[in-house]
Amino acid sequence: MTTNRVTFIDAMRGFSLFGILLANLVIFQFDFGWSEIKDLSALDNGASYFVKIFIEGSFMPIFTILFGYSLIKLIESIRKKKEKSLWSILRRATGLIALGLLHRLLWGGDILFAYGVMTILLIPFINRKPKTLFIWTGLLLLFSTVQSIGPTPNPMILQLCLFGMGLAKTQAFVNMENEKKWYLIGALLIPVGLACKSFSFIESTFSGMLMMNGSQLLAVGYVCLAALLYKTRPVQMLAPAFESVGKLSLTNYLMQTVICTAVFYEYGLGLSGKLGIFGGMLFGIVLYSLQCIFSIVYLKKFKRGPIENILRIWTNWSWNGQIKIKQKGSTLHE
Repeated sequence: MTTNRVTFIDAMRGFSLFGILLANLVIFQFDFGWSEIKDLSALDNGASYFVKIFIEGSFMPIFTILFGYSLIKLIESIRKKKEKSLWSILRRATGLIALGLLHRLLWGGDILFAYGVMTILLIPFINRKPKTLFIWTGLLLLFSTVQSIGPTPNPMILQLCLFGMGLAKTQAFVNMENEKKWYLIGALLIPVGLACKSFSFIESTFSGMLMMNGSQLLAVGYVCLAALLYKTRPVQMLAPAFESVGKLSLTNYLMQTVICTAVFYEYGLGLSGKLGIFGGMLFGIVLYSLQCIFSIVYLKKFKRGPIENILRIWTNWSWNGQIKIKQKGSTLHE
């Protein structure tokens, strides 16, 4: 059983946080999203289309796929040390729910609460074979596609978590040199996803379906393209920054909220709506760059982020955050 940390997953988690930040900055600046934005300049108008087509709705699915992937890796790590995995997973779920509720006090766009609930719903699937997980992914995708026919998309994160769990069980991204043909095929989903999202702006019965499926196809395409390019020299120069942010993903995600609320909300600097779409993107690039520097420096002195450490202590039920080695007998044994 392979339990070594997959650095590509850390890098993709960090990269997805960049996209999530850029998409969320529209909400931080404009409480009602795009419907509140009027009379855009040519620069802001171009930036808005870029965000809508290339970013919005396509980076949270990446984060969700990686959540499912990491859940399996966590369980593998627990079982390797013969710890009962069921109670650890339940504690982790409640920890995410608690963090999500606290996060919602600052910002309503929280995703941690949903991930905590989803963790509980995923327990019956933990011991399933990869083929079963992929079949369920397909069935749920079909169901969500039917549900999304209409003007408003209806995304479902369960199917994305199951897809990530299936990838983890097949040891995807562990031997990347042997998987290049799959990455190449997957990267072809990028133009398909972009086309679907573009056509979704033409109002029709299928607008929601095109946006939802296009966003998810684009997310998978981004992951595959990143995997295809991951070992290249230019990407390897940037990879440590993304990996560092990814290792501290929970801390960095919450930090983005704290900083953005302090900058844009009335009880802070009150810059809501004043930067515009393009200015907001520049702010996001600066903020994320600072997070990269912070994460690299922080990990030179500490092994885990502060929020990650708190969740780990609660998950493993130990003050040092280490998994207690016990005899086998887990409810979720292989």
